[in-house]
Amino acid sequence: MSRNLKESGQLAAGQPIIRVDEVLAARGICKAYDGPWRRLEVLKGVDLTVRRGTILAILGASGAGKSTLLNILGTLDRPDRGTLTVDGRRTDRFGEAELAEFRACHLGFIFQFHHLLPEFSAEENVMMPLLIAGVEWGAARSRAQSTLAAAGMPERWEHRPMELSGGEAQRVAVARALVGEPELVLADEPSGNLDRRAAASLHELIATLARERHQTFVVVTHNDRLAAVADRVMILEDGRLGEA
Repeated sequence: MSRNLKESGQLAAGQPIIRVDEVLAARGICKAYDGPWRRLEVLKGVDLTVRRGTILAILGASGAGKSTLLNILGTLDRPDRGTLTVDGRRTDRFGEAELAEFRACHLGFIFQFHHLLPEFSAEENVMMPLLIAGVEWGAARSRAQSTLAAAGMPERWEHRPMELSGGEAQRVAVARALVGEPELVLADEPSGNLDRRAAASLHELIATLARERHQTFVVVTHNDRLAAVADRVMILEDGRLGEA
């Protein structure tokens, strides 16, 4: 269903997709949480734009709010105040059903832990988003295999997650995030659970895919080596985002 909507240029809201050079624009994003003694302001008016086909790395200390910001940019959480436009659409105005549909059509996610389904093979894990979207089995399998190959996994498609190394499993997770050809991929510490060699390989993969596929990545990390492959680096500090 989602794939058909994407191909027709329409979403559940019935609005046409607007192709813009800026795939993401956030304005005045604020988010606070009630703590045991006081209200904690995590984001204090974050402004951000991301150009299509680029890699943005967001650095910041532990607890600075990087994951909170990424969840809001990925429509997994809502800001208390501010506006969010993704691929020309004001997603902060969407209802929950519209947001779920939009995420399935336009966004990909990579997390620190791969979150692969243990009972399925690498190939089946990558196929899963396509099958959920209604893509026919044969077409989903073909696209999963080509995406796995692009992610540096031309073999071991039939292996389950427990039979893969950490770096291999994370490459499968990258393939799963990209198989639906999303406009924007959001990655939360994607190499944080890997050793140095596997992390460097993953960083190179992200850079290559962004260049070759004109893919857009927003990556939150504390890893300077990952930030080094980005087109732009920003720092989240004291609830505000600034250029590095």
